[in-house]
Amino acid sequence: MSQCSVCQCELESHQIRTASNDEIYCEECFSENYNYCNRCDEVISRDETQWDDEGDPLCSSCYENMHDDDSPDNPHVYDSDRKLILELSRSWLSDRSNHKSLLKINKNDFLLQKIRDSVGLVDNPIYLFGLIDRDEYQLSVSPNLMEEVKDFILINGLELKIIEGIGSNRIGISYSLRKDHLPTVIKLIKQITEVKELALA
Repeated sequence: MSQCSVCQCELESHQIRTASNDEIYCEECFSENYNYCNRCDEVISRDETQWDDEGDPLCSSCYENMHDDDSPDNPHVYDSDRKLILELSRSWLSDRSNHKSLLKINKNDFLLQKIRDSVGLVDNPIYLFGLIDRDEYQLSVSPNLMEEVKDFILINGLELKIIEGIGSNRIGISYSLRKDHLPTVIKLIKQITEVKELALA
């Protein structure tokens, strides 16, 4: 058994959280001392956390890139972003309210962008991030989505290993799943984002 370096509580292997200093934390102490960058998913200490205009946490690198004065005058726009802009514009012009939005993703991962483009606008957006391949698990799922993901896996007869992650409305997907089982991942994300109202992230 390991111990949390802050509160000294005993932890089983699946309860251990670590940060850049390699110290061991329980989930509660980790959440009190660290955030995940909303763009690159890097672990950042609360003291070093920057915040964007929507109140989401950012690491210093992503914060600087967001406020870069040398940013291009004509930046690349993804198809999914273009579709969202057109949909919102049409809704506004026809005086219809549209509460659908795109999935939140780490945009540095082109495979996640492909998933986002395929899923399109959803009623209940979640945050997707990439995981490296490992033997222990292929999906990291926040507690509020765990039951739905397990149901999907059972109904579809899939053999996927899941670990309970932290936070809310977050799913981490291993590289091999994103690369080799893209249709299944897209089907899962579509179901999760349409099934029911989600708690705010």
